[in-house]
Amino acid sequence: MKRALIAAGLALEGLALVALGQGEGGAFVAAAVLLHTASSYTLARGYWLLLPRRYRLPVRGAMGLLFALLWMLPVLGALGLLWSVLDALRRPLDRDARSAKIIIRPELPFSPPAVLPIPPYSQGALRQIVHFAGRPLKRLKAVMATRHMLPREAMPIWSKAMRDPVDDVRLLAYAMRDGNEKRLTQQILDLADTLPGVPLRRQRGCHETIAALCWELVYQRLAQGALRAHWLRTARRHLERVLEQPAPVSAPSSAVAAGSPGGGRSLGDDWLLYARILLDSDDRAAARAALAHARSAGIDEQKILPWLAEIAFRERDFAQTRRHLAALARPGARGGALARVQRWWTHA
Repeated sequence: MKRALIAAGLALEGLALVALGQGEGGAFVAAAVLLHTASSYTLARGYWLLLPRRYRLPVRGAMGLLFALLWMLPVLGALGLLWSVLDALRRPLDRDARSAKIIIRPELPFSPPAVLPIPPYSQGALRQIVHFAGRPLKRLKAVMATRHMLPREAMPIWSKAMRDPVDDVRLLAYAMRDGNEKRLTQQILDLADTLPGVPLRRQRGCHETIAALCWELVYQRLAQGALRAHWLRTARRHLERVLEQPAPVSAPSSAVAAGSPGGGRSLGDDWLLYARILLDSDDRAAARAALAHARSAGIDEQKILPWLAEIAFRERDFAQTRRHLAALARPGARGGALARVQRWWTHA
């Protein structure tokens, strides 16, 4: 059927050429056009049957395209379509591996990484990843995992990440550090603005809270340089205002639990914080006197000994440092940095 249609179409196309070559009369031209039209339809029908099934539909569209090409290109259209149908469409595609080019899919730096509810790495592992990981996405995930850590512990990781060559890692570290700093700073500014309107009986608690927040900025290493010195001076000034006032009458335990001005801090806690601020300012003599006041106010000796050891160490009195650390007996600090320092000094 297909071969017969193609043969008949080619024969009609030949007759059209013969009729066109017989003369220049209108009858010969009309006969040639009719024979060429019949040839185009016959060949279109035969070529359509040669097409694979997926190219035959829609029938009218496929047949119309073939007929139009054959009618507009006498002889050449028939031979060209015959070659393309028999040679191109019927031959399997060349699957030569040499013509394939493998392209590695690039990472998209703006795609949000998966956020896990539990950090998959320890603190030490995060530091190693930020320092040595070659993939930016892995360093980005390590910086994001620091949201589960205290700012003081995360600060070394943020400091390294803020020098990362990749913008996304560097900007994320800046954002996390600045977010913590701005939160504490805004609390301090809000309390300082409301302090003049606070009744006198509650001003003590406001001064304690402002001093604690200023110290938090310093302790968490969120303030550096001149800004750190400023917050230390601010904390010291507010605590001195607290310590200049007479000690409040001790409230019942239920009242403290319910919440009192300053979060239920005792006078001994204020003296201990004041000693830490003085020690951080390298005022060792005043810090030792503040620790004595804290001891008199009822602070446990175990809370005072580490700071006495720190003062002795800064004064290069190493024998006194060892005695203070040897007297420590804090069961909850076995795996902490203080326990490691204590073991080194007492077993050296």
